[in-house]
Amino acid sequence: MLTADEVLAAVRVHADRVHDAVRRLGCGPDAAVEVVEHSAIDLVDAAAGEPLAVGDPVGWWFARARALGRSLAGGDDDLPVGGGVLGGDANQVRLAEALESRPERERAALLLRDSYDLPAGAVGTALGLDAAHAMEVVGAARLAFLPALLGGTAPSLTDHVVDLGALARLAEGGQFAARDATTRRHVQSCDRCAAVVDAQERARRLLSGLTVVALPDAEREALLARVEGRARAVLPEAEPEPEEWDDEPHRRYSLSLMALGVVLAGGLGLGVGLLVSRGSPVSAVAVTASPLPLVTAAPVFSLPPIATAGASGSPALSPSPRVFLITPSPTAAPSASATASPTPTVSTEPLALELNPSSGPNDSDITVNGRGWTPGATVTLQYLERFRQSSGSTASAIVDERGRFTTTLTAHDGQDLPGPHDVVADDGTQRAQTTFTATG
Repeated sequence: MLTADEVLAAVRVHADRVHDAVRRLGCGPDAAVEVVEHSAIDLVDAAAGEPLAVGDPVGWWFARARALGRSLAGGDDDLPVGGGVLGGDANQVRLAEALESRPERERAALLLRDSYDLPAGAVGTALGLDAAHAMEVVGAARLAFLPALLGGTAPSLTDHVVDLGALARLAEGGQFAARDATTRRHVQSCDRCAAVVDAQERARRLLSGLTVVALPDAEREALLARVEGRARAVLPEAEPEPEEWDDEPHRRYSLSLMALGVVLAGGLGLGVGLLVSRGSPVSAVAVTASPLPLVTAAPVFSLPPIATAGASGSPALSPSPRVFLITPSPTAAPSASATASPTPTVSTEPLALELNPSSGPNDSDITVNGRGWTPGATVTLQYLERFRQSSGSTASAIVDERGRFTTTLTAHDGQDLPGPHDVVADDGTQRAQTTFTATG
């Protein structure tokens, strides 16, 4: 289920675009503000009451605003140039008039995909189509828009079997077109398809320069406040972000202090043993009162009297029994020239992910560190868009013998929405996720 913060992030980012789309339907200034607010409230209520119906909240909102806007259109004779807002820019007037000459469905497809740069899935939701058919509508609309703007005729694909949606994706380039390798190879050897791709690329570039007719500042702030109040009342809040984990586990004592204690205990035991072997009396009380504490108590062994030769040649007893102190010394102290070689061990650290940085602009490169994973496993990472949809940005890494890995992932969100985005890691048996906060 969508949270209040997720829905509000979509409303803040797209409020001006929804307003622009409604104005270009023919709604007057007051009617357009009313449509934006009512459709946003409808989005909040649908996300709370029918969350499964709001698979793509941005596309759902545009579809609802189009439906409401058509019912209130006709109150502004100055469109398509935004009620005089764009009247002083001749290029904007030409773009808007060429756009206005196309049927409303084509006009909506061009605005959503090329002017507002929405993902194909959101365009499809707004038009009542899937993403593939939405791109076919976009491709056909671009070919019809260019002659309306510049004159001439559009490239023809009559009697030529080709996927128009794939050509539309190729015209955009980037990751979105990467899956159309077969069509790309065909275009390289087909002049007709190459002309279609060039025409669509030019149309998209021109439409991307269309100015958005934004909401007036006062109306925008008031509208957002009312929508936020409704969202906080009916939608759940986002879960708190997980606490950061430490690089090293906590120890009660440092390794250097423990090593010093072992050395001191060994030295004390050796010194006492030497004194005893030379005949110096050492009592258990003296050992106990030593100011240097032993890490492990040294056992005391009493041996029977040893016979020695006296002056007369007859046997004599030693005047006092000898006492030997044996201090456990399982490992010899390393020499100055010795070099310790690490021994690989299986990780006992808890499963965790860490991002560096944990926030930044869209398309930032993130360093992802993992701990506690299965040594030798391959971990696959995904960067999800704002509403938990795959963005296409992935990475993989092989876990080392300590259960750790490091790799780089791109924080790509096609909708360019600010706020928390999930980074998910999975090695087939274990799964973990953390959050990257996009700053817009």
